[in-house]
Amino acid sequence: MKIYGKKNAVEALTRFSTSGRFPHALLFMGAKGIGRGILADYGAMLYLCDKKGAVPCMTCNQCIRVEKHIHPDVIYPLDTMEKGKYNVKDLRNLITECYRKPNDGEIRVCIFENLDEMSVQCQNALLKFIEEPLPFNRYIFTAAKKSAILETVLSRVTALPCDEADEADFTEALTEKGIAPERISELYRLFGGNIGAAIDAENNNETIELYKKAADISSAIAEGREYECGVLFSGIKSREDLSLILGVLSEIFAGAAASKSGLTNKGALSEQSKAVSRKLSLKTVCGLYEECSSLYKKCEFNPNLQLFAARCCSSLITEREKGI
Repeated sequence: MKIYGKKNAVEALTRFSTSGRFPHALLFMGAKGIGRGILADYGAMLYLCDKKGAVPCMTCNQCIRVEKHIHPDVIYPLDTMEKGKYNVKDLRNLITECYRKPNDGEIRVCIFENLDEMSVQCQNALLKFIEEPLPFNRYIFTAAKKSAILETVLSRVTALPCDEADEADFTEALTEKGIAPERISELYRLFGGNIGAAIDAENNNETIELYKKAADISSAIAEGREYECGVLFSGIKSREDLSLILGVLSEIFAGAAASKSGLTNKGALSEQSKAVSRKLSLKTVCGLYEECSSLYKKCEFNPNLQLFAARCCSSLITEREKGI
């Protein structure tokens, strides 16, 4: 298993292993495509590896089965949920099952993907399960946004950020996929160190166009061009597209805040983030990030796409004007 980027998270896991104080619950934070799932599998290997070293051996029966997703004691609850979404009934059934001992060994690992997409009711259903773990249960969560996770849940897990790959790792990973060098350069400009997003986009040109539209919207907001911003939002064709664009806008404004603070930014559209940072104050880009994150969470629950897209434009322009 090759892990690109995520150096800080891997180093933290190694420290946990060597110290003998491995947390019973981990949370890997990062954008979709960044490799949270690979890191979750890596963590499961550390819990289960026969050799119990500082890193998984990758050769024992436990590690091999985890990598192939065929280990009987590594559970992916989202795969078992009705309609592919978390619900309280199925979660409670899962919890009941997890009070039984593991099938194959001493440890069971539950990997809850996309925790931030879990409802408040579902997160509350997990609370006691997490805070009073049986000796044989371990938990791994993945998420993109902390803001959608209950504080009571966050306080019971050890959160580790998944940092992006640098350009060298990004190039190596995409070269292995047979992507041409000039194309890799364009994808790195758009997606930063998010290897998964870049590979997905290579097979779906619409994603690239949506990233470009998000860049255009961020420019219109930064320069206060409300009419152009409205036109761009009105052209969004689906709720899924709007959700993706709001997510990318969040990354752009987060990157702009990093640039204003003198931090390195390897995220999506990093050059666009720098351009935005030159036009707006730190307070303003932070406010825009928070507003985008809030709109992103509300997107799924607004039935009228056109009205909500118009609201997004108005809210972001208003947020921009607050800082002027």
